Amino acid sequence: MIRLILAALLLLPPVLSRAEVSVVRIGIQPGMTYLALNVMNHERMLERRAEQNGNDLKVEWIVSANGSVLNDGVLSGNIDIAGTGIPAFVTLWAKGRGTVDARGIAAYGSLPGMLISRNPNVHSVQDFTNADRIALPAPKASIQAILLEMMAAKIWGLDQHERLNPLMVGLAHPDALIAMLSGRSEINAHFTSSPYYDEELKMPGAHVVLTKEDIFPGPLTHGMLWTTGKFHDRNPRVMREFRAALDDAMALIHADPARAAAAYLALAREKVDQAEATEIITRLNARFESTPHGIFAIASFMHEIGMIKVAPSRWQDMFFEDYWVADGS
Repeated sequence: MIRLILAALLLLPPVLSRAEVSVVRIGIQPGMTYLALNVMNHERMLERRAEQNGNDLKVEWIVSANGSVLNDGVLSGNIDIAGTGIPAFVTLWAKGRGTVDARGIAAYGSLPGMLISRNPNVHSVQDFTNADRIALPAPKASIQAILLEMMAAKIWGLDQHERLNPLMVGLAHPDALIAMLSGRSEINAHFTSSPYYDEELKMPGAHVVLTKEDIFPGPLTHGMLWTTGKFHDRNPRVMREFRAALDDAMALIHADPARAAAAYLALAREKVDQAEATEIITRLNARFESTPHGIFAIASFMHEIGMIKVAPSRWQDMFFEDYWVADGS
């Protein structure tokens, strides 16, 4: 009887493995911080990687100035891979352990950040008063907000880490730039990255109050790419192609800043022109990288102030093992 059963099983057709997705949906936000993703999009790098492997993969790009929209999109199954700031990702990682299993794939850069003010009386964060308003992507939930809380804790003590929070106003960088340039808005300070601070510093009286490096010495990832364990495990080929396409985009940025600038401007609505965008990318060239920096330190601070209940023991806890690198942090 056993031999008959085994013989029958051998005659059955092979069980097909679960097919991988034919469409991958990637969520990003506006700004040059997402340069590598814009290059990947414009140059169809992910589609080309798939074609090299004999696969027909379609890519949909979802752009939203609100990082929470992207996070919700992944959680609801409407977005497969998202590029967001560290705090939003860390919060999901801490909440989703054992359920959503949100983990990192790579960083997409460690660009410098600057807090710009047009108030002549403000030259340090101690100079801000209740009359000032600081624009940043999201109070409490953006890397800029966390950095200001870290600075407040450094100056006034950990129990005063929220001291600057009443001054924070959540605005997408393009909208904050418009507010700063108008001179008529209550917004008179903006914690941002290039090319927005480049434009703001052209205003008479605009000046740098502090830089990201004043708060966090050394490189700090400004954002990262992540997905769920379910999508990662069910789509190993797509994940390999995506990671290779990200490397392709970084290589193009490093080798040809002018072409990267053209790709960026073809998709972005910015005030900078081709020459200025090329100059910015050339100046910041080495900062466009996929190695994560400072993820563990930011997560540890978030745990220390009670934003997350679970703390990682090392940065690798928050990334898929496929993407661990020797110099990550």
